[in-house]
Amino acid sequence: MLITVPSGSKAYSAPTLDEMIAVSDHTLYENCSKHISIHPSLNSPTHTTIKRTIEYPDRPAENKETGHQYTTGIKQDDQFVPVLFRVCGDLSAPRYLTKIKAGEAIINLGSYDPAEGQLRFMLVCSRNTKSFPQDPEQPRNQREDKFSHFTLTLLWSYLGQPSHPQAIDLFLQTTSQDTPMSGLVWQQIYNLYNDLDLNHSLRYIQQLGVK
Repeated sequence: MLITVPSGSKAYSAPTLDEMIAVSDHTLYENCSKHISIHPSLNSPTHTTIKRTIEYPDRPAENKETGHQYTTGIKQDDQFVPVLFRVCGDLSAPRYLTKIKAGEAIINLGSYDPAEGQLRFMLVCSRNTKSFPQDPEQPRNQREDKFSHFTLTLLWSYLGQPSHPQAIDLFLQTTSQDTPMSGLVWQQIYNLYNDLDLNHSLRYIQQLGVK
């Protein structure tokens, strides 16, 4: 399964979330293409591999960046695995205007004004027979899509503050196949979403002095 960002992406890396939020020098951003691939890893009865790849056209090909999440969460644990948490940038920017090709579908997540609000979402993966439960006590929007090997669940919400010019992606990585990430039960996924959401929101307010 391939998850792409087809918006003329640029990337900037920083050691802390505070620096990612505060950066305003857009000359630091590099042209790139980004995608996340989820591999069934058919040769392993326990592991699934989730890989993020960032390629830079202005660098030698060997300088692409990759990160891996090796997990037993789908096959062995039959639970849920977080793939990506993203705080979307200003989606009114021209680079996000894409042409819809024949056979492609548009998924409507609602409407908001990026000058006054922020969209954030989490992609969650599970085996194709397992659905994420809907909990009325959790104020999160959600939808699911089933594929040959996997179910992808999308959780999303909004923050009532202006969007960053840039998106901020948080991708969970593991150091090696010998230390795989375990699956999370749905309550842990909600807790992780809430923790990442709150941590970003508080740091955004502290960095930019918004009220």
